[in-house]
Amino acid sequence: MTAITTKGVRYLGSKNKIIPLIVEVIEELQVNEKTLIDVFTGTTRVAQAFKGLGYRVTTSDLSWASEAYSHAMVCNDGKMEYLQPYLDELNALAGEAGWLTNNYCDIVNARGAHIQVWKPHNGAKADAIREKIETYDLPHGDKMALVASLIFALDKVDNTVGLQQAYLKGWKSKRVNENIVLNLLPSPEGPAGTHIVGDALKIEYPAAEIAYLDPPYTPADYSTYYHIWDSITRWDKPPVTLKTNRRLDRSKSQKETRDPDMISPWYSKKTAFEATKQLVDRLPVRYVVFSYSDEGLITLEQMKEMGSEYKNFNIYAKEHQRHVMSRIGAGGDKADKAKIKKNVEYVIVIEKEQNDGSEE
Repeated sequence: MTAITTKGVRYLGSKNKIIPLIVEVIEELQVNEKTLIDVFTGTTRVAQAFKGLGYRVTTSDLSWASEAYSHAMVCNDGKMEYLQPYLDELNALAGEAGWLTNNYCDIVNARGAHIQVWKPHNGAKADAIREKIETYDLPHGDKMALVASLIFALDKVDNTVGLQQAYLKGWKSKRVNENIVLNLLPSPEGPAGTHIVGDALKIEYPAAEIAYLDPPYTPADYSTYYHIWDSITRWDKPPVTLKTNRRLDRSKSQKETRDPDMISPWYSKKTAFEATKQLVDRLPVRYVVFSYSDEGLITLEQMKEMGSEYKNFNIYAKEHQRHVMSRIGAGGDKADKAKIKKNVEYVIVIEKEQNDGSEE
C-alpha cells in the first residue's frame, strides 16, 4: 500500500500512527460505494486519508476548529491554490495586538497567572490576520480554510505540549521566537466532502456505507483542551477565566455560563457506553468501525458485549507508544500508569445486521 500522508495540529489521541491499520481494515469491507462518515473527526486525519482513497466523506465534531480543518482538507476537491494570493496578503500584514495577544501572549491575568503561550509578536500578527480574514468576500468554507492555516502556523510556535489546559512556565523552546507563516494546507485530491458541527447523538447524518468512530470516551474534555483554537475559529472574542484564561463558557465551575452544547456523554464512565450503543444504533450505515484504546472509559468487554448483538463483529489490535501527556507530571496512582510506555489500540468492526439468534 502506498504511504498515506495526513496533516494535523498536535492532538490528544491522534490516530496518525494507526491510520494504515484503519485503512487496511476498511478497504477489506464489501461496500457498494465509497462513502464514509467520520463522526468524531478531530483534526480530520482519518477523513483526509479516505478522501485521498476516493471516499466521499462527511465529517462532524463538537469542536468548532474541526470545521476549519475539514474545509481546508476535506470539503473540497483538493485544488485550493486559488487561496494562495490571500495567504500571501495575510503573511504580509503588520501585527496589531488584539484579543489573542491580550489574553495569551506574555501577560499576567486577573488571577496573577503569567500566561506565555505565544510571544507577543506572533500574537499581534495572528490578531491582524484573523481580523483581515473576516473582511474577505469569500465563501464560508474558504474563510475556514484560511483560519485553519492560521491555527497550523500558531501550533508550530506555541509554548505548550499541545494542550490548552495548562501552559509551560518560561519560554521552553527556541521555536517560540520564530515568526508565524501561513501555508496552503495540503488537501488530498478526491471527492469533496461535507462537514456538520454538532452533537453526534442529534445530527441527522446522510446515509453512507461506513461510519468511522473515534469517540473521546476519556475524562479529557476536548472542549477545554483546545479552547483557543475554537475561539480563533469563531472569533467571538469571549470573556476568559481561571489561571489559564479559558473561555468562560468552557469553565465547569461556572455552571450558569457553561455552554451546554459542549457537554459530552463520552467524558464520563457512567454515560459513555450507553451513548456509544445509542450512536451505533442511529447511524444510517452498514458498517461501524471503531478506534478503541485499552485506556478508554469503556472496557473491551463492554465493546465485545455490544458487538455480540450483531451478526458480524471483528477486532484488530496494534500496540504503540502512549501519548506524551501520559508521562508528564504524574504522581501517586498516575505515576504507576506513567511507567507504562505502550498501550494497545484496537480497530473494531461491526456490521449492522442484527443477529436473529439463528445458527449458520
